[in-house]
Amino acid sequence: RQAEQERINATAAKLKALENARLELWRNIEAQNWALVEHILDQTPEIAQAVDPKTGELPLHSIARHPNAWTLLIDMCIVSYPKALVHRDSMGALPIHHAAAHDCTEAMEILWHAYKDGVSDLDNKGRLPIHVAAEFDAVNCIKFLLEKHPEGAYTSIHRPAAMSGGGLPLHVACRHGASIGCMTALLAENFAAAKKTDENGDLPLHLILRNGAEVEVVIIKTLLTCFSTAVSRVDVNEDLPLTIALKHGCKPGIFSLLLLQFPSAAQVLDKDEHSALFLALAHGADDRTILSLLNHAPEYATAVDRQTGLLPIQVATENEHSPLVVLNLLKLDMPIDLKEKVRAQLLPHHYSWNHILSNTDDIYHSVISKILQQCTQPQVLALAHVEGPPPDNKIALASATPVCKHEIRVMLRLFHTLEIVNQRPAYTNVLSDTQIFYALRYDPPAHLSNLQFTLLHEDAGESKMQGGMEDLDNLTLNDDATVQSGVSMRSQRSAISLRSQHSVDEKLRQIHKERGQQVIAKLTSRSDVVERELRIRRDYRLSRNYIPIILSVHHTVQHAAYSEAMAEPGYCITMEGADATAENYMLDLRNAGVEFPVKALKKIGIALLHMHERGLVHGDFGTHNIGKFRKKWKLLGVGCSYKVGDSTDPKRGFYHPPESIILEKSSSKGGMFRVGSNKNKTTGAFVSSIRADATFDIWAFGVVLYEAMVGAPISPYMCRGKRAMSTEEFAKLGKWSDSKLQKALSQLSEANRERDAREVRDVKDLLAKILHHDPRKRIQTMRKVLEHPFFGSSSSMQREMSQAGTESQPVATRLSNDFHQERSTRNGR
Repeated sequence: RQAEQERINATAAKLKALENARLELWRNIEAQNWALVEHILDQTPEIAQAVDPKTGELPLHSIARHPNAWTLLIDMCIVSYPKALVHRDSMGALPIHHAAAHDCTEAMEILWHAYKDGVSDLDNKGRLPIHVAAEFDAVNCIKFLLEKHPEGAYTSIHRPAAMSGGGLPLHVACRHGASIGCMTALLAENFAAAKKTDENGDLPLHLILRNGAEVEVVIIKTLLTCFSTAVSRVDVNEDLPLTIALKHGCKPGIFSLLLLQFPSAAQVLDKDEHSALFLALAHGADDRTILSLLNHAPEYATAVDRQTGLLPIQVATENEHSPLVVLNLLKLDMPIDLKEKVRAQLLPHHYSWNHILSNTDDIYHSVISKILQQCTQPQVLALAHVEGPPPDNKIALASATPVCKHEIRVMLRLFHTLEIVNQRPAYTNVLSDTQIFYALRYDPPAHLSNLQFTLLHEDAGESKMQGGMEDLDNLTLNDDATVQSGVSMRSQRSAISLRSQHSVDEKLRQIHKERGQQVIAKLTSRSDVVERELRIRRDYRLSRNYIPIILSVHHTVQHAAYSEAMAEPGYCITMEGADATAENYMLDLRNAGVEFPVKALKKIGIALLHMHERGLVHGDFGTHNIGKFRKKWKLLGVGCSYKVGDSTDPKRGFYHPPESIILEKSSSKGGMFRVGSNKNKTTGAFVSSIRADATFDIWAFGVVLYEAMVGAPISPYMCRGKRAMSTEEFAKLGKWSDSKLQKALSQLSEANRERDAREVRDVKDLLAKILHHDPRKRIQTMRKVLEHPFFGSSSSMQREMSQAGTESQPVATRLSNDFHQERSTRNGR
């Protein structure tokens, strides 16, 4: 019994030592410590028979799958245990299968020489070593196996698992995305394999495309070279190769190749009735692929997907495709004809325009901007009013998200700068073919071109324009600038880019910061109106301190954007806009119980003096043509001013002086214009043309001064220009006399009982000299008017005036004296 027990113990110890050696052997094989592996095999040869209980592998299986293993170790395993060549692991694989899976060519060569029939043995999945090599893209082993056993290229997997497909080595290689080297080696041996289907009915082309972005274009070219008809064959799922490529996200070059080989594939639906375009958008295809599909099958750009009910453009925005893709989709579903530039023509559409405006959170505002840049203003207006889908049917502008709405507003601006406040003109003159709109002026977007209009004039800033001030204008030396020039506004915004690459948040911040400059837009089709406005400022060196600046002049052949505007405005003169006219300012002060400031009256007089001393007569001076620009007062309507000595136009102006009124009993006379409408009376009153001089405007200034002090104009002008003056009112003006003047001045005293008595006395004295019926007895120059004690002239001001006035007699005064001498001579005759 003792001997038996010792024998059992010795066996157990031996087994334990063998197990320890096996574990040590496996650890060193995994660590690729080949010297220790050799030592263990040399010291314990029987260990070559040890089976791994988990995998059923022998050491030979494990060593054979390491490409850098010593070939000596393989020989040692075979010598120590020759049956290892035919030993199958738990998967039924021989050592040669393991070598094939890991592309161990040297090990395979030793194994083949030791057991040549191993190349035709199957594992538990029915695979030859060449199938395993094809599955794991072992190119060198495939070439070796094809050389030693070429029949393997024609052998399919034996009894493949359900739906696994099986097939030839080429099918296996394509299924697992093998390289071009593997493909060419297999096709070189069996060219016809490209035409064979596997057990599922899939061609090699179908199988390789399911590997998506890993597939190289050259592989597809190779397969199509072998079997070009494969591009039009469907797989087991009834999908064309193009559809498979779209679903699995292949490279762009593959789509181009497939479309080139079979363009009709772009028009074929898959079994779920998805179009190729829908699949490309849903699976994130690149821009080039999507644009190619649009080119081959544009009709699907507006086709609603039956399964999801979505338009392609909705799929594109949901998957955040690039603006380029969305732009091209939108162009194929526009609600208007973009080719019809003059009259916007609505077309049937699927509300893609409304979707981009309302449902994309402004991500695609650059697309909206790009479309609008190609449109004329009638087209922009039509796009802004496109109704959305039912049941809301909201117009596009009302439902648009903030940035998109701003893009529409920008493009609705005339010449990209003027945003019309009211679509109806504030003033219309049929005779001069002119309309005036109130507007806000913005800096034009930097990325917009001006192909649709021409910029004829732009204000260059005060340094390059007339910016002089009259010597009397000491009250305005410290005033703020009336407006910012275009140069200064652009410099302030130089750091803010208006391009669409900014984030939506940044774009919104820019919109909130944007402030428009109040301007007047004067539209006319007559070039002479434009030339007159520019010439009178340039030739007479009129200062921007007294005359509104012409900010810009545009010319266009584009039709008007607004129904109330002319069909073809032709020219647009943009002038700085007044905060208020003197007429409205007086009314506001009167309602508030505040007196009209004398300081303001003096500034108005200085502006009129500026024109007179440059040889001009306004001719239509009045509260309606005086504008308040912050702290400055400027004269409006100077474009039609007269040169001193010219004949006045009876049709122009409202505050005509008494000398221009002719009282006659006849109803009409050559060279005279009848303003009154009462034809029944025998005595008529007419406005006649007279020679223009400073007293013409001085009379009107007196009327303005009187109204500022009294709160109402003198009796002949009670209609305030709201209607045409009647014959009786013209007759009353024509019969103006000292007695009527004194009556008007007495009303001034009644209305100013609470004013300083000296101030009332001074203004009455001044008005008596301004509103005299005889122009020869009227104050002859505005300088003399402003020197009157009512305006509080100081000794320093007197010195300034003497320095400015003694050098030469003002042109306006000299011509005025000549005119009165000639008039008196004519009356004497």
